[in-house]
Amino acid sequence: MRPNAQQPRRLRAALSSRSAALVSLALFLPACSLFDDTDPREGVEAADACVQRVTAGLSDEVDALLGSEGRQLTPTYTYDITKLGLEGLQTLTVPGSDETAGARLIASTNEISTAVARFKAQSVDERGAFFMATDPALYRVRGQRMPVERVIAGGCEAQLAGMRLIDVSLDLPGPQPARENVEVVE
Repeated sequence: MRPNAQQPRRLRAALSSRSAALVSLALFLPACSLFDDTDPREGVEAADACVQRVTAGLSDEVDALLGSEGRQLTPTYTYDITKLGLEGLQTLTVPGSDETAGARLIASTNEISTAVARFKAQSVDERGAFFMATDPALYRVRGQRMPVERVIAGGCEAQLAGMRLIDVSLDLPGPQPARENVEVVE
């Protein structure tokens, strides 16, 4: 046998093993989220789905606090508004809202993560404050005084399309720490 005659057989064997590997890879890829470019912040999130998402990431202590009936608390909500459209942004913007809070924090820290942490810690009123960065863009607003068991649902019901509740701060009266943060873990 000539050496060149075996070469096509080896090439066919190599190609068929590569084809099998590609077929296996092709079957695996649809289940792989690496190539999924959808963003869970886009579109409308139903209030029930939001409540389920937020409560799934709560610590036992916070869960117990939110489950205690009869207490009235004033929550401060932080929303990711990165995917919020112009109409939604105009809906949130009211006279007196702080539209430059984020810009001031970024300028003073030069670090987005530090600026975000400071933004989430700052006090806001019912008019709200904005942290306008490319990603994340945040909106923080103090809610109405309400029964503690309605705090998460109230924040979820206020969401617009392209807006996701990511943090709830509670003003706790008495000798307890002044603020308790409910950070949403996704």
